[in-house]
Amino acid sequence: MSKAPRIITVANQKGGVGKTTTAINLATALAAIGERVLIVDLDPQGNASTGLGIDRKDRTVSSYDVLTGELELEAAAVPTAVPGLSIVPSTLDLLGIEMEIASAPDRVLRLRNALRAAAERSAPFGYVLIDCPPSLNLLTLNSMAAADSVLVPLQCEFFALEGLSQLLETVEQVRGTINPDLTIQ
Repeated sequence: MSKAPRIITVANQKGGVGKTTTAINLATALAAIGERVLIVDLDPQGNASTGLGIDRKDRTVSSYDVLTGELELEAAAVPTAVPGLSIVPSTLDLLGIEMEIASAPDRVLRLRNALRAAAERSAPFGYVLIDCPPSLNLLTLNSMAAADSVLVPLQCEFFALEGLSQLLETVEQVRGTINPDLTIQ
């Protein structure tokens, strides 16, 4: 078996705190020092995809295809203009994913299973960064189930800090059920 990548999910249920900016900049910095990096865009808004130059009309593959099992992770990874950095783009199809996989027994493990299968086949990436939507939903749970750690961007403002306890509670629930090794950064 190949070496598994370091998987970091960038999450906070508050919008506008810098999740996407953090994911893109961290991924670009890692690629700049020679790491092979993959961003998985799980936000239906698709700002990480757009930010890395993947135009909405050109998105023929997406994280939706990976979560539904239609594509393997590597087939959905699109190279960016940054050498060593690829992205599994997001599309608006993700808005319906919860309804589609809600009754599946592996509904919170879809991304973890896809990442593990990719690592067993070829381990093409040293790092995987997951850009989450601004909510605690099935997409965010998939990211936490797959991740080694959660990076939580924060603004030091009352409303930004108010939801932090709910996020920390969710991380504890994930640790207690599906990913006991999950850490917070």
